[in-house]
Amino acid sequence: MIYILQHSYKKEYKNFNTEIIGRKDYLYNVFKLYFVIKKTVYLKGNFTLPQYYILESFPFSSMNNFYVVVGDTNFVIEYINTHKEEFNGKTLVIITCVKNNKKKINRLLSTLKCTSIYLTRQNNDEADYYDGSKWGLNFKITLSELDFYNSNKNNIIEKLNENFERIK
Repeated sequence: MIYILQHSYKKEYKNFNTEIIGRKDYLYNVFKLYFVIKKTVYLKGNFTLPQYYILESFPFSSMNNFYVVVGDTNFVIEYINTHKEEFNGKTLVIITCVKNNKKKINRLLSTLKCTSIYLTRQNNDEADYYDGSKWGLNFKITLSELDFYNSNKNNIIEKLNENFERIK
């Protein structure tokens, strides 16, 4: 599994490393797989400020038909648009708010050759976020992620169908 995580510079993230650790713990608890940072991509023109991280499940061949992209809508659209070919034949899970980009994101997703696409459930084009520390998680978690975490289903596709909106 490949997990793309946008770095956030919002004030609430005083130390983004805690979010990375929290997400890695979450991923281990959900999938029983360890995740390592395979690559850090920096902002163009500034090699000290991370733009996003690529985490990969370990062992590396585990669940290699799944991609997860996490970030704000503009980042998600840009990332998917510039990496379209990587998603061919894969299951793509998108964790973002749609906001005012619903037509743009739907048009982009319709061009992908994924086997399936899932999007966080939206409430008026916004994903519902919660303070994950209430559940021992060091990051803001969406309702879809929280429900996925607590699902009693064993099959990942069943868990996705139950807790995310299936686009394709």
